[in-house]
Amino acid sequence: MTAGDKSTGIESLREGLHKANALNALLEEELALLKAGDLDSFEALQAKKSETLEALSTLLPVLTGDISLAETEDDGIAVSLVEEINTLLATCRDAHLRNAMLIDRKMEATRSALEVLRSSRSADTGETYDRLGKLKRGQSRGRETDV
Repeated sequence: MTAGDKSTGIESLREGLHKANALNALLEEELALLKAGDLDSFEALQAKKSETLEALSTLLPVLTGDISLAETEDDGIAVSLVEEINTLLATCRDAHLRNAMLIDRKMEATRSALEVLRSSRSADTGETYDRLGKLKRGQSRGRETDV
């Protein structure tokens, strides 16, 4: 392996570390947008996140060990960069799972609110007053009430 290949490999790993840091920042921004309820900005952020993940995917063979560092680099620098990237990607995975749980909770809350609205519309609410403006004798789900 030539010295040029080694520097290219290390540069790729440094770029990968930069992208992993960018992904971590994007996930933190995503969390802030989710908490604020800014769905338009959240959607726009997804394109940036996708591009960053695409760039990181080029390092996958090195990060998973499919290509050993001995084949590409025999420096301690490359090994420490790979370890740093892997640690950062584990942090990103945890942040992604945290954001996914927040999205799930927000969706469940929305479903519950929607269900309440649907059930109140379909419930037999009846009238409280008659045409003359006097209170009606109401029926409350199986029992009669005198007013």
